[in-house]
Amino acid sequence: MDYSNLQQYPFNIKLSNVSVYSRKDSLEHAHKEIELIYLIKGKLQVEVNKKKIDMKSSDFLVINSNEFHSFHSLNDNLFVSIFIDYSLIHFLLAQNSIIFSCNSIENPSDNDRKLRKILNELLTSYIKQGNGLQAEFLEKFFKLISYLTLNYLRNDYSVITTNLTHKEKNERLTEILIYIHNNYSEPLTLAEVADLHFISVPYLSKFFKQHTGRTFSKYLNEIRLAHAVNELVNTDKPITRIALDNGFPNLAAFNRVFHENYQIKPVEYRKKNKVTNIERSTSQEEVSVNNSEALTALQKYFSIKDAYESNVHENVITVNVPNDENVNTLSKNWNKLINIGYATDILNSDMQEQLVLLQNEIGFTYARFWGIFNDDMQVEDQSDGNLTYNFTKISKLIDFLIKNKLKPFFELGPKPKVISKKVDQTFVINENIERSIDEWKNLIKAFLVYCVERYGIEEVETWYFELWRKPIFSFYTRIEDESNFLNEFRKNDDEQKNYKNYFNLFAEFKKVIKEIVPSAKVGGCGLSMDLEGDYLEILLTKWRDEVIKPDFLSIYMYPLELDYDKKGIPIKNMQSSNPHFMRDKLQFVKQSMGKTGFDDLELNITEWNISISNRDYLNDSCFKATYIVKNIIENCNGNHVNMIGYWLFSDIFSEFRDSKNLLHGGAGLITKSGIKKPSYHAFTLLNQLGDQLVAKGENYIFTKKSGDRYQILCYNYKHFDYSYYLRPAALKSKNSSR
Repeated sequence: MDYSNLQQYPFNIKLSNVSVYSRKDSLEHAHKEIELIYLIKGKLQVEVNKKKIDMKSSDFLVINSNEFHSFHSLNDNLFVSIFIDYSLIHFLLAQNSIIFSCNSIENPSDNDRKLRKILNELLTSYIKQGNGLQAEFLEKFFKLISYLTLNYLRNDYSVITTNLTHKEKNERLTEILIYIHNNYSEPLTLAEVADLHFISVPYLSKFFKQHTGRTFSKYLNEIRLAHAVNELVNTDKPITRIALDNGFPNLAAFNRVFHENYQIKPVEYRKKNKVTNIERSTSQEEVSVNNSEALTALQKYFSIKDAYESNVHENVITVNVPNDENVNTLSKNWNKLINIGYATDILNSDMQEQLVLLQNEIGFTYARFWGIFNDDMQVEDQSDGNLTYNFTKISKLIDFLIKNKLKPFFELGPKPKVISKKVDQTFVINENIERSIDEWKNLIKAFLVYCVERYGIEEVETWYFELWRKPIFSFYTRIEDESNFLNEFRKNDDEQKNYKNYFNLFAEFKKVIKEIVPSAKVGGCGLSMDLEGDYLEILLTKWRDEVIKPDFLSIYMYPLELDYDKKGIPIKNMQSSNPHFMRDKLQFVKQSMGKTGFDDLELNITEWNISISNRDYLNDSCFKATYIVKNIIENCNGNHVNMIGYWLFSDIFSEFRDSKNLLHGGAGLITKSGIKKPSYHAFTLLNQLGDQLVAKGENYIFTKKSGDRYQILCYNYKHFDYSYYLRPAALKSKNSSR
């Protein structure tokens, strides 16, 4: 961050308010400050945007700026409200829309434990602070802000419309509501808003009531009252000044509207609620300390807590080792399959040398590759006018794999070799030639007969055959003409909903393969869960009704999502911010398979990685190792996945004219010059785990081999902070690791 303009921030304003409450109730209100509510003990019911949230001890939630909220104490309790000046956050982040998704009740996060610790540190400092300890409090306060922004900030839409349904959210309504929220303290009229948006007063009146369920004047008064309620309780301003500052024309109008909504006069409400409000303000100039029953209770709580925690050591994991009869077998699906790339590349001596190293130290079962029937494999010979087949190069490839204890996993079909520089920029190196169905059938039949004669039916029956399907829209879709893209998208959507072309091709492929090798596994279709997951149930439903069904379902797992414009048109690929993307997607896949009658169908993730990019320096980082271990451990023994095929084994695959440096962000486990990356060592450590799963949890797995030999693998996974997702893709490749 550039601090050159730091002096422009008005540090003489209140940066924070900390209020301690016991048995506190409040009317619905709103304020510009961001409020974090932390329940120390007891129960508290908070209502945010008409939604009730029941809090219990140690729960916390953030009320965003201008959100309508109230709270009701169900019994004896103790809670703290920490108010953060909105201008400070706006200054630090230089963002217009600042919204935190921080709710330990409804949206628990792995970061919640650390946030509680920071809150406890802040409140401990708050209790003991005097003028000499103000710096310590400010240190803890800025630590809280830092952690909130790094782990809980989102910037996807304005909080103003969060209480409206998706149907009601449209561009015009959002603009009107934002204008009202920004100008509620002015003498605002329906005619003024209508003129600003070039619509008639009757139309706006009807439009507003239809979409919000309230008249314009009622909605405006709700906003004014919400802010006025906050000032009645939390300031010493005269009631007349509060009324005028919040847009009411006079005190009489304020009293009337207040009483109509709350059945109490403003002066009575202030008197009733100011008594239990124990507030301490922290500014650059002073720290005041007010003793009270609530503050005393808070001091007592933290003195007991400090005494207890002084005898407790952090980061202690206690595991009860079960009897052998109760120990589950560890499903090692991560070392069954590795993607080795394009067929021609595997004949490269450097590639083969690295593959031998990989097999000697890790030892995968299957090697997945494609492009065996492309021109550069010199399969078809028409030199004498007749078509004959030459499988010499393919046999050299298969011979090498079998010699190194690897079984072939063929990706069939016209899949090209593609190197992704960024999400929206690729190099297409080789395109496979197009063939008719009859040409494919003749070629595959001849190839399998050749393989059975050369390797024996027992060997070939253990191989896998996956039929590639061209995706609806690729990872690297570039939207240049919106109208043409929309037409193409709809056309492909209609085509993909029946999937007939793919099913026909798959049926012909499988019949030929099963005719020669009855026990071989034939499946597909390499569905990209990150981009095409919504089509999974459609595909499975259609496939279930086909005569010829797959032996396994194959999917790709890259944490990407489509970003849509206001018209619902996909405009770009974006990195998913979900740290449990693979786990959640796999649960979705298994549910879809259950709904469509494919409960027992074998599931294989034939490609997975953190990104499709082969120019992302995260691929060369220690972070990548923790990413691999975290996702493998999180998804073993739970989602019933047969194979998880990592993409990709070597950076040699992605060598191109721009890969001059020693490290160029390739997705491989090994660099082009043979250096083992942290991701490589992640697999070697996973390979040392035992066959029995004793326990697993956040950042660890505990396994057992024969006898009393145990293995514990620990890791420290830290997900990206919000700033990673705000940067352009071009910058991520250099500056995004943590």
